[in-house]
Amino acid sequence: MGGTWKMLDTKETNASAEAQRKALRLARRVLIKVGTPVVTHVDGNLALGRIGALVEQIARLRQEGRDVVLVTSGAISTGSLRMRKTMTLNTTMRDAIAGSTISNGVNKSAASAVGQALLMNMYETLFSKYNLSCAQVLITEDDVQDAETLAQVCETTMELMQLGTIPIINDNDAITSRAMPVFDDESNEVLWDNDVLASRLASSLRADLLIMLTDLDALYTEPPAGAKGEPVRLAVFHPEAKLVGSGIYSSQWLLSDNGRGDFVGRTRLHAAAMKALVDASVGAVSEGVRAAVVTTGHHPLSLLRIMRGEDIGTLFVSSSVGGGGGATSFASKL
Repeated sequence: MGGTWKMLDTKETNASAEAQRKALRLARRVLIKVGTPVVTHVDGNLALGRIGALVEQIARLRQEGRDVVLVTSGAISTGSLRMRKTMTLNTTMRDAIAGSTISNGVNKSAASAVGQALLMNMYETLFSKYNLSCAQVLITEDDVQDAETLAQVCETTMELMQLGTIPIINDNDAITSRAMPVFDDESNEVLWDNDVLASRLASSLRADLLIMLTDLDALYTEPPAGAKGEPVRLAVFHPEAKLVGSGIYSSQWLLSDNGRGDFVGRTRLHAAAMKALVDASVGAVSEGVRAAVVTTGHHPLSLLRIMRGEDIGTLFVSSSVGGGGGATSFASKL
């Protein structure tokens, strides 16, 4: 990926972050990634309240004339829960008397196929309440690595947006060749959460803004429980390698507790997923997306607050978009 990051001093950070956030009001094309910790509860059930709030906010963005693409997670978690319930209901009385138990091991590919249907049924029902339609687009990481396939995906997505339909994109776990599992078998923490898909699609669709919704209100310089732990207001990407030196940090700076530490109990994301979240945000702004914001999807107004320019979450911008300056350079490129 190349490039480095600069941590600005407090005065510079406040001034620059305020200007950059005000410019977000002008974003016309927004890609929203909603992670597994937002879509589902710990037990695998759909978080209907959070999803309902998300759909309502997207409807508001569409009313404002913005293009919206939704990258969703949660199929495996939702499908696994449904499959376990089905297996339990299909257990015969004889099996129950004999003491047979239902295996917790559920095929993840099959669970994904089941979960996709449940997710899309839910999204279609909710969006219809606002007279909006949605369409499912299933892709894999291999697809976004192939230029021809990615171009076709983008063409389909653009056509859907022109028709006023909300494209809902998810990884096709039923056929994926990805080696990284979605969940850690021991801790059940999220290892992989569609961050790569969201980043690549945001840049390929020439999105103005990438919003990564998870279960942390922001990224922290230290664990939130720490005495010095403060949210990162603004992270500026500098593509020039010559900037390496005092005050310049890699993405690991945003995970200064080595990716986990005291975040246990505060997020369902594994260290690998946290790093992927940061790297995906870095990748998006370094590939032309005007800005990326990482924040919580547990607040019912997170999207609207971001679009109003409020100071929530961690904002990623490139130095070429005015990382140290005002909103003019950002707005002029929308």
